[in-house]
Amino acid sequence: MTSLVIPLFNARELGRKIALKSDKQLADVEVRKFPDREVYFRVDSSVKGNDIILVQSGYPGPNHALVETLLAADTCKDNGAKSITLVMAYMPYARQDTRFKKGEAFSLQAVAKLLLGAGVEKLITIDAHNWAEYGEMDLHGLKNLNISAGKLLVEHLMKKHKIEKVHILSPDMGASKLVEEAAKAKGAEFSALNKERKGDFEVSMTGKLDVKGKDVIILDDIISTGRTMLLALEKVKEAGAKRVFLAGVHGIFGWGSLEKLKKKADDLVSTDSIENEASEVSLAGEVAGVI
Repeated sequence: MTSLVIPLFNARELGRKIALKSDKQLADVEVRKFPDREVYFRVDSSVKGNDIILVQSGYPGPNHALVETLLAADTCKDNGAKSITLVMAYMPYARQDTRFKKGEAFSLQAVAKLLLGAGVEKLITIDAHNWAEYGEMDLHGLKNLNISAGKLLVEHLMKKHKIEKVHILSPDMGASKLVEEAAKAKGAEFSALNKERKGDFEVSMTGKLDVKGKDVIILDDIISTGRTMLLALEKVKEAGAKRVFLAGVHGIFGWGSLEKLKKKADDLVSTDSIENEASEVSLAGEVAGVI
């Protein structure tokens, strides 16, 4: 009996690194699309009696990523896998973690049920959006371990730019737990701004900032369109910060926001939960430590 790491399409390189870091065997898989865009999946390694670790990311193409994951889990279950753990580096459908309006889809619950039904026994997430806590929890019947990458990002920036003392800022209250975890690990001071969303594309931001003459890292779980980061960056510069660095666990960087942010900040980094130009920090070591 052994443990097999199966890297899925959006996390092929991350899966390889996790297998290397954890000294586990890497399985061979074939993933492709039929002419009508349906997903074909095949595992070319024996899974019978083995502990399977699927590694996936929900971006880009969350629908494709989810279907591929369900097919992979169900295939492993049908072929006699002893257990199935899913590492979802970027968790799709996490925004709708409740029904905000009558008649809305409870997307997170629906996805958890699908994963459980396909044979996934444990889900490992990294700074999943809207998760209030870190550690082990029950996710609608699915065992979930949510871990944080904030400390890795902060450590990377501090080492890279020789920062001795830093102020870590959450651009909104939603990322305050992430920032608090990173700040405690580094013995750094931290604070949070208040963000009010006035629509899908318009936000306002308030809060007092004591950052004059200081190096500041603005840390968030997701950088999607970059609007929140840009607004926080402006506030921090207006408050007289010495240098401003940006860090996001999951870098989507829609609408050309990567280049816009890089031009305005002293540096910008993200993890390899989503591969992009700013993916300087790998999650492989943290994940390898918990699987």
